[in-house]
Amino acid sequence: MTEVLNPSQGFLERFMTPSIFRARGYQLEALDVEVKLDQNESPWDWPDAVKDIVLAKLKARPWNRYPTPFADDLAAKIADKLGVTSKNILLGPGSNYLIGLILQTFSKAIRGKVVLARPSFPLYESHCQYEGIPYEVWPLNSDLEYDVSLLPDLPAGSMVLFASPNNPVGNVLSREVLTTLLRKFPDVLFIGDEAYCEFSDEEYTDMLGEFSNLILVRTFSKTLGAAGVRLGYILGGANVIELLRKPRVPFLLNQFTLVAATEVMENQSMARVFDDIVANALSERGRVYGALSRESTRLKFSVKPSQANFLLLRWPDNGLSTGAYQHLIKSGILVRNVSGAPGLAGCLRISIGTGAENDRLISAFASMTAI
Repeated sequence: MTEVLNPSQGFLERFMTPSIFRARGYQLEALDVEVKLDQNESPWDWPDAVKDIVLAKLKARPWNRYPTPFADDLAAKIADKLGVTSKNILLGPGSNYLIGLILQTFSKAIRGKVVLARPSFPLYESHCQYEGIPYEVWPLNSDLEYDVSLLPDLPAGSMVLFASPNNPVGNVLSREVLTTLLRKFPDVLFIGDEAYCEFSDEEYTDMLGEFSNLILVRTFSKTLGAAGVRLGYILGGANVIELLRKPRVPFLLNQFTLVAATEVMENQSMARVFDDIVANALSERGRVYGALSRESTRLKFSVKPSQANFLLLRWPDNGLSTGAYQHLIKSGILVRNVSGAPGLAGCLRISIGTGAENDRLISAFASMTAI
């Protein structure tokens, strides 16, 4: 076996932005457990009958040929369902990629500043660190809610990136507050990550008809139960989409993604699956919230109300949250330990699963010893 030589740190520094050396790579604790409640996925797979249709259509496609460069046919179907034109949408392999694309494209010669909500999805800050993009933080308040009084100064030409519902907190930025911000700062670009919008009472699609300084990013991974398909999309003004289309690499969406996502849009049985995914998340979220709230005083944690398919639990310190995390693992349940992120000390995020999975979670908390 050939021993591959590593270039020196000094050599690599000639090619990299300094912040990439300080940045953390994406990390996920992959444990073999019976109940997986750590990634906010749908608890149900697609029906076998739909999978068989997808596989048959995929087999009929030529694998030796490139797929369509930008999947315009699929984009038109999604746009029509959302009530916008195909010029207002750009597809990509998941919303994570598309958020990075927006940051890279619009921050190269930015005249203002980049502002990121915190705590929020950690890849926002990671993208900036990988690209060497300076940024400031819009901190949530002590109750982990958006607070306009904490928003940094926004000179013309700034960008604000936020999530609503916000991962991993579950809070939202209300339409009323967002409308106020869009009107107050017409020369600031607001980027809303709406990965969980179908679980929420707040949704912004119609606001695109009034505000040209708003861009929305969404995904098929959550309410559409298609995390393995890898598809997301950007909604925005036609001129915004045209600019983002230039650096967006062609042929990113492979044949499987195109076939599976098209089936999502056309198969009526999948519409019922999606309705069930949302209905389960909403009803079970309320049930789990109530059950865990009843244990919260005894176990010294609080449960954050949520408009997504997960709940955030908060202990006074990391020691207590780590103890709870380990107890859940011993009970065969994996949740997401987010306590190392800024502003989230002592926090665990728990995805809403099936009724049976949630029963096991509730039982695990009931058997947890108070410290």
